[in-house]
Amino acid sequence: MLPPHHALATAILAVPLWRRGWPLTRIGALFTGGVLIDVDHYLSYVWHSGDLSIVRAFRFHRSAYRSPFSGRLHPRWPRMGIDRFREFHSVPAIAAVFAASFLAGRWRSVVCALAWGMVSHRILDEVAGWIHPPPADNV
Repeated sequence: MLPPHHALATAILAVPLWRRGWPLTRIGALFTGGVLIDVDHYLSYVWHSGDLSIVRAFRFHRSAYRSPFSGRLHPRWPRMGIDRFREFHSVPAIAAVFAASFLAGRWRSVVCALAWGMVSHRILDEVAGWIHPPPADNV
């Protein structure tokens, strides 16, 4: 999924939480975990290309993305092995953020909201990958 899709999904998730009385700091942490966690895509682009342009990085990742509305859906069972980089970095990161929430004192609810945003992001990416796998997964 692309950042605009994550932003929309996180906004949909945030509305009922905001109506339940979540403060803006927790909503902001939810958005940080749900959307801005994709900064690793930009850093990967910079690392491999040496180009610092955010616009070109977005175009690069956009060109690799295939829309689920393109008519080329290929549902498949997700692979259970941890052989992809995203599980390597996201699962321990999410676990670490949840663990840090217990040490955060008065910031516990904010750190926990950050972790829930990261979890929702991961779930969305996995569902999107299951419904429409990227080209590398079509082997």
